[in-house]
Amino acid sequence: MNSYIFPIKAAMITFPFLALLITAPFLIYYYRKYGQLGKLRSVILYSFVFYLLCAYYLVILPLPSITAVSQMTGPRYELHLFQSWQNFANQTVLQLNNPSTYLAAMKQSVFLEPVFNIFLLFPFGLYCRYYFKFSLAKTIVAGFCLSLFFELTQLSGLYFIYPRPYRLFDVNDLLHNTLGSIVGFACAPLFTFFLPTRSELDSESLIKGQQVSLLRRFVAMIIDWLAIGFFSTLLSFFSQVFPASIREFLSVPTISFTLEVVLYFMLLMYVWNGQTFGKKIVRIKVVEKNRARIRLWSLVKRYSAFYLLLNGLLQIFTFTMSHLPTNNHSIFIAYVTFGFMSLGILLLFLFNLLYALIRRKNRLFHDKASRTYTISTLKKEV
Repeated sequence: MNSYIFPIKAAMITFPFLALLITAPFLIYYYRKYGQLGKLRSVILYSFVFYLLCAYYLVILPLPSITAVSQMTGPRYELHLFQSWQNFANQTVLQLNNPSTYLAAMKQSVFLEPVFNIFLLFPFGLYCRYYFKFSLAKTIVAGFCLSLFFELTQLSGLYFIYPRPYRLFDVNDLLHNTLGSIVGFACAPLFTFFLPTRSELDSESLIKGQQVSLLRRFVAMIIDWLAIGFFSTLLSFFSQVFPASIREFLSVPTISFTLEVVLYFMLLMYVWNGQTFGKKIVRIKVVEKNRARIRLWSLVKRYSAFYLLLNGLLQIFTFTMSHLPTNNHSIFIAYVTFGFMSLGILLLFLFNLLYALIRRKNRLFHDKASRTYTISTLKKEV
């Protein structure tokens, strides 16, 4: 039993890290397609990922030492189809006319191993039919391919990390795994009748996706700053063509940050009518009420209030706090005053953000200051 519990424990430990890794692709894909991921859809998708992780660990764990594997002399593969069934017929203690042998037979490895391999892909068949809306034929192909991936992982010695396979490649496992996905497909309605259908999930997401959440805007912002970082790095390779005075001027963090905001969030957004790379990817845009095209001045106000003001306040607070140790009483009072004023405004922004999250308001202070709105560009049709 420990051979099954240990891989599941390992999956529980590593799943949070894997979840963090795949969250961004999940969000980007579903924001583009539906405008929202949704809580129930998140549970379904992450449970599917956790299931696949458990199945994979059950196939490869526990990992033996390379030395121990190099000394193995057993067979590497089993290519006789239905060999497991023959083993069961020849080695089982089961006697159909003797019920007392039933339980003992169910404890034998010749019974447990095929049953385990059937149940290994049973949930996969459920997900294929319920969420991915696969036909039976597609489920069979997908189940076979997943099983083949597991078996080739074993045959390759965990992708040639080991000098030889430490587990047997067995064509009967392919049969049992694929059979398990078929059984899961057939039983899916029994396990998912209380859940909304995939079409209902999609329709709900499309309706709610017309409202732009703060998380959706945050994902767009992360993509934008990754894009800025990429272009800044690319530009640095050609910085030698600029005069030394310009390179020195651009090396000042505040100046370079201001130029990035002006060029990207003001000028580029004006050219693209309220969109950036990040906003295009998650399908949102910034607009002005009753205007077909956003004005440059509105973008200047919006991002000056957000990036430039907040960055300036942060710089003032950092500077004043680092220069507090001074013998001049008047300067000390000035530093404390400016430091607390900047901190107070920063805390007001934080309070505004927390209030918007708690009350599910989508407009922050810079939206109101510039009289702009963030809307979804996603069409309502499925």
